[in-house]
Amino acid sequence: MRIFRLLTLSAALAASGSFAAANDIRPGCYERIYSQSHLASHPDQHVAAIRMKVGEWITNVSRDTRLEATFANQGQVRGTGAAGRTMAQFLFCGTEDSWDRCQAECDSGSLQVIKQSNSSMTFRTRYLMVGDAQSCGGYVDLAEIQGQWVSYRLNRVPDANCRGM
Repeated sequence: MRIFRLLTLSAALAASGSFAAANDIRPGCYERIYSQSHLASHPDQHVAAIRMKVGEWITNVSRDTRLEATFANQGQVRGTGAAGRTMAQFLFCGTEDSWDRCQAECDSGSLQVIKQSNSSMTFRTRYLMVGDAQSCGGYVDLAEIQGQWVSYRLNRVPDANCRGM
């Protein structure tokens, strides 16, 4: 059922022309694990580790992209059931309004790829929910402060690091 909804959403995006080919979002595995000292110096940051697998085309306008985040016991998840958990989100990636962008289904947010090289990818978001909520949405917003931009720089790592995503 979920795959059907995803393909339906992707087909709707293609028909509307909202997304063009994501030529600038390079496929591969990207990851960042934050040190304890980094987290201590950024008390609002609740992401302890993040990885993203940009895969093959699932339609002519969207790549099969998955994002996973592991949460630290600080920031907005301090003392919640999300602390210490890893949560995922499926994304459709394309180019919209001159930005390379990845969108979650059901208005669960998006991210903009603002810089990419052969060794890294930097994206920003001000709203992107992750975690399966058994329906549309998610459990935790990647934005540290609601409605404010937050950026994540991920390093290109061997594809084996994303095995199982």
